[in-house]
Amino acid sequence: MKAVVGEGGRAQKEPRLRLFFALWPGAATRSALHARALALHAECGGRVMRRDTIHLTLVFLGDTPAHELDRLQALAAQLDGQRFAFALDRVGSWKRNRILWSGPSSVPPALAELGRALEGRLRAAGFTLEERAFAPHVTLVRNAGAAPAEAQVAPLAWEVDDFALVASERSAAGARYRTIGRWPLKHRG
Repeated sequence: MKAVVGEGGRAQKEPRLRLFFALWPGAATRSALHARALALHAECGGRVMRRDTIHLTLVFLGDTPAHELDRLQALAAQLDGQRFAFALDRVGSWKRNRILWSGPSSVPPALAELGRALEGRLRAAGFTLEERAFAPHVTLVRNAGAAPAEAQVAPLAWEVDDFALVASERSAAGARYRTIGRWPLKHRG
């Protein structure tokens, strides 16, 4: 961790933020996903994600020096992705993490391209990212006591017209997400 000089010439740790780029659903989609989370919770137990925290992570940056915010915002502003819609029509679980999720059975090309473009620009700019395949999903329940049968469910439509850079701030009450910036996607044309 880089040290910065504070008052009195003492070295202090540089502030860091836990960051990620994400899609944030509109109110109707968020409410429908929260209802799906409540149904999964009733079946499997665990801790339901708060309605205001429901999102789809595009790229997770993790613990990042605060001085990188300007550079991250500039990189995001350079993307020229297209608006798109997709359906969240599957539910499943990751047993090891005890997470219940909802995701698309088919990833729309515009979503895959947005994730690839963002990841590519971040890597080219020297950011270190996890080495794992992009698996678009929305976490609905954590610490589930059981796994639901992975299945098709009634599709929930999600119209995507922007993406966001978000900071996850942890406290005793749980994680709170603070939006740092949003960038619009272009109309199909």
